[in-house]
Order: sequence, then structure tokens, then C-alpha cells
Amino acid sequence: MIDKLRYTQHIQDIELQQIAVKVIDQVNSVIDKHIIRTTDFLTPYHGKAIINILVGIKGINYIFNGGYDGAERRVITIFPDYMEAESINVPIAPIEVVGSAHFNKCTHRDYLGAILGLGIKREKLGDILVHDDGSNQQVCQIIIKEDLKDYILFNLDQVGNCRVNTKEITYNDILVPRLDYKEYSGNVSSLRLDAVLGSAYNLSRSVAQSIINKELVSVNWEIIKKSGYEIKCDDVISVRGKGRVYITEVGGRTRSDRIKLSFKKPL
Repeated sequence: MIDKLRYTQHIQDIELQQIAVKVIDQVNSVIDKHIIRTTDFLTPYHGKAIINILVGIKGINYIFNGGYDGAERRVITIFPDYMEAESINVPIAPIEVVGSAHFNKCTHRDYLGAILGLGIKREKLGDILVHDDGSNQQVCQIIIKEDLKDYILFNLDQVGNCRVNTKEITYNDILVPRLDYKEYSGNVSSLRLDAVLGSAYNLSRSVAQSIINKELVSVNWEIIKKSGYEIKCDDVISVRGKGRVYITEVGGRTRSDRIKLSFKKPL
């Protein structure tokens, strides 16, 4: 029996600690009952933290899968280490939602809201891939937990004001969207999170500090509560309702002793 306290007592993030406790329970089932267990979908931050726990536990192996290469949200399937990974079925499934884009174009938030409106929790959903080819049809592909597939296929018939058709697809049908970015540059007094937010999102220092205090800001998918958190090159900053910023370069200092900063935003 794996001691949950040993692996979770050091975790200060309450949400992560709760996830870790559930995963340790799953690990104990795998070891004791010789069965296969799969987590809910995890953010990159939570996934990395859980894998750091799993690598220190003997007798198990795992698969980290989100349905396609480059998936952001993924599940971890845990199984006894004597089983072959190739024989393990990861219980997730892709579905496709097709609706008319003639009058209204639905956003990621619209599709997410429609599924949550069916009583399904966010952690049961993986990536939501919205495709718009300029035609009168809009396609959205969603990775979901397999045991919810039939329920969603039967019940999801409207997104926003748009009637939709929902069907099951194969992994080979998944269209990975190519994101286009716009490059930006600026300079900041320091690499503190509030200073970088001010530059990247055109916010005052007081507003930046306010949204940090409200826990609306994540760095690398981890909610950051301190305005003084130091940003580094390759960090991904997300502000709820305002999108993401990717830090591409932290340069030298200007003549006025400010730090040069380059970043990009998805279009």
C-alpha cells in the first residue's frame, strides 16, 4: 500500500494535492488488484507534477496521452509494469461537432459551455479544437473520456444559437490546428509577473496586481498568486478572459536600464 501522505504532504497547491491523492488511490488499486486505471484529463502543470510522483513508485508503468501529438490536456493511464504498453487501451475518444457558420461562428468557450451545460465536468474533457476553413460549416473536434461518448453524442445538439450534429471519429481524423502568432517586443522595469503582464496585456501595475490577487493568472498552467513571481524565457502566461502570451526572448538592458522582452500572441 502506497502511503499517500508521503507523496502529497509537501504539495502546497490544494487542487494539485487533491488530484495527487486520487491518483495514489488509483495506483494502490493497480498494485493490489492488478488492474488498469486512468486519471481525468490533466493540464500540463498537473500532468508534470503527477508524473514526477509516479516515476518514484515501483511496480507500475504509465501512458500519458491526449489523443494526438502535441495535445495539451492529457490523461495518465496507469498499469502494472509487467504489462506491455502497446496492449493498453487508453479510454479516451475523439468526437466531431459540425454546425453552420453562416450566421454565427462558435468559439472554444461556446463549445466548452455547451458540454458543461450537459452536466459534464471540465476534467472529463481534453483539448477542444475549433476549425474554421471559411466555409458555411464550422467543425470542432473534442477529446473526451470514452465512457461519456454515447451520452455526448446523443445529447449535444446545440452550441450557442447554432444547431449541431455530433459524431464519433477516429484518431486519424483529428485535424491539429496550425496556430498563427503575432510577434511583439517591449521593455519592462523587471521580470516580475505584474510588470510583464503590464507590458504584454497593456495593463497598469495596479490592475495587473489585482487580477493576480484574484487568481486569474497562470504561468505554465499553474495559478500564480504572487505579483513578484519572476518570469523566464519560454514561459507561457495565461490571463482568464484575455488569452495567452508566449515569452520568446528575455534580452539585455536598454540605456535606461529596462529589460528588453519579446513575446508572441495567437491570432
